[in-house]
Amino acid sequence: MRFWHGMGYTPLDELTPLAQHAEALGFYGMTLGDHWVTAEEQVDRYEIAADGTTPWEQTVPWPDPWVQFAALSKDTTRLRFLTTVYILPLRDAFTAAKGISTASVISGGRIHLGLGVGWQKLEFGLSGQPFHKRGRHADEQIDVLKKLWTGEMVEHQGDFYSFPRIRMLPAPPSPIPIYVGGTSEAAFRRAARYDGWEGAVYPWNEIEAYVKGARAARLEEKGTLDGFRMIVGCTEPTPERMDQLREWGVTDYLKPPWTDGLNSTQTPLDYKLEEMARFSETYRVGASDRD
Repeated sequence: MRFWHGMGYTPLDELTPLAQHAEALGFYGMTLGDHWVTAEEQVDRYEIAADGTTPWEQTVPWPDPWVQFAALSKDTTRLRFLTTVYILPLRDAFTAAKGISTASVISGGRIHLGLGVGWQKLEFGLSGQPFHKRGRHADEQIDVLKKLWTGEMVEHQGDFYSFPRIRMLPAPPSPIPIYVGGTSEAAFRRAARYDGWEGAVYPWNEIEAYVKGARAARLEEKGTLDGFRMIVGCTEPTPERMDQLREWGVTDYLKPPWTDGLNSTQTPLDYKLEEMARFSETYRVGASDRD
């Protein structure tokens, strides 16, 4: 099992020591989320939370993940970087392709794309991208990204994008893994076409159904789970539950960015470093899969 450490909601000046510590402990990678803005008054329901409200304060920083990952790659040597999740249809495909590809080149191929279609209408209103067509938009965007990332002359004719033969450089040094987040049937079907399903951190009693949904979609789409990764975290992990996740076929564990009920913006850096070490020892992160 690979271990990813979530580092969202964290002051930016702490990310370098946290990333370096994660690498030293044996974590496969770190993750950051993605939002453009935080509204003064939340009007859109956050479906991951039972009460529909977001779990972060209005003062939480949301750095551009590709800029932040590129910077952190210069302070690390092995650590991979994953978005949980990047709201792909909030942007146009060319802006996304260029930023992700550039970060991949700077990091030496350590970028993984975890994408979702978003939930906050406000942000789509700011970006000018269509909210109610975001699923179909994302599907076509992925096709465009994969073409542009070849570094070759490519063309495309679709509902959202049409362009003659063009080349975008720099191209990634290696294929960028694509994982799709979400727990709807549409999200599972979308994930099944690519490299994996990316969940969030859920209560224990919800996880099995989500994993089964992702597995079933992949088997229906490809007929095999080979090469398909499933990423998920648990709000209250135990060694026994970690073993159960492995039995269900979970390949990657997502450790949340805060613990013991404390938010990352309120928790001292020393506490975070010590807690990471305790988690690593308990779950033998240093002996985990790093390939």
